Amino acid sequence: MKHTPHNRESDPPYQAGFLLTLILMAIGGLGWLFAPFLPGLFLAALLASSSYPLYQRIQTRLPNGSVKPALIMTVLMFFLVVSPILYLLVATAIKAGTLAHLIQTWFAGFAGGGALPREMHDILSTLPLPDDAREALFDWLNENRMKLGQTIGMVLLFVFKGITNNGLAFISSLVLVLFALFFFYRDGLILVQQLKLITPLKNCYDDLLLNRFSSLATVLTLSTLGVALLQGISFSLVTAFMGLPWFYLGVAIAASSFIPVVGGVVIWGPTAYILYWNGHHGQAIFLALWGAMVTGFVIDNLLRPLMMGWLSRLHTTEASGEFHVLNYTLLTVLSTFGGLIQFGILGLFFGPIIAAMAIAVFEVYQLIYADSLDAS
Repeated sequence: MKHTPHNRESDPPYQAGFLLTLILMAIGGLGWLFAPFLPGLFLAALLASSSYPLYQRIQTRLPNGSVKPALIMTVLMFFLVVSPILYLLVATAIKAGTLAHLIQTWFAGFAGGGALPREMHDILSTLPLPDDAREALFDWLNENRMKLGQTIGMVLLFVFKGITNNGLAFISSLVLVLFALFFFYRDGLILVQQLKLITPLKNCYDDLLLNRFSSLATVLTLSTLGVALLQGISFSLVTAFMGLPWFYLGVAIAASSFIPVVGGVVIWGPTAYILYWNGHHGQAIFLALWGAMVTGFVIDNLLRPLMMGWLSRLHTTEASGEFHVLNYTLLTVLSTFGGLIQFGILGLFFGPIIAAMAIAVFEVYQLIYADSLDAS
């Protein structure tokens, strides 16, 4: 269909305003309709954008279409990203169920009016409390042991239901991510061209925003996954040497590396405490030192900034060679926690991306209206 130049002088009155209203209504309607899928779609766009160069390399070797390369990349993302998360969810659910059963059995006599369990007495004895305060705590627990046991049973049931429901929702979102990944790989360039066509910005500004998103997605995704892989491998080697369930603990450490500030402490801390409580004092101290120094300080605090700086210089198309948003620790931490609160575990990626893209929009505004801004 051949398009002829449009003469806007002959447009009916109020056509532009009416069309803008229709566009805003269409965007709002689609946003409302796709709201449950937005986190999964955002994650799929993030993974597709960061791994698109690898897709292009595979496509050059399989030039007879884009379906096979897209399928190969989707399967590859499943094994590299999705399958470890699924394993961790299933293994954690099994261990959580076993632990809940043991705790309920442990508190059965406690809730029925029996004596305070010996294990709890030993744990409370290690608390740094004065003798009179410790004795008062023992007396209070003995007097309220029945009510406390019932409360703990209700809390365990609530937590188990929460883990199950969140796990099922998370698995459903991962299925959506894989489904969307295939189409983002196959039709990615077409989607980008359509997006550039319908935006009222010049193509140079569209390219600036798209390149910023692609570069940020690459830097954040590869650096985060790289740090998680290093932490998981190092912790797996140490726990395998100690005879612990190294594969599960390694995957758990890798997953916990996505949690800002705290990180792997939530895994190696309780593990070291359990070893110490069971009499393995040397192993507990060594594991705690390894988790704090190697996993926490060396990999997280030294290697992560180096990796992000190297990826920033490698993938940025800007003259400065850096992503300014990644240099502000406060902004990065706040955006990460904000994403975590708003989107759950997926928000650990979304928060920094949203903050960085907001800054990119401000930069585009400054470029377009530089002549009318007061820079004195």
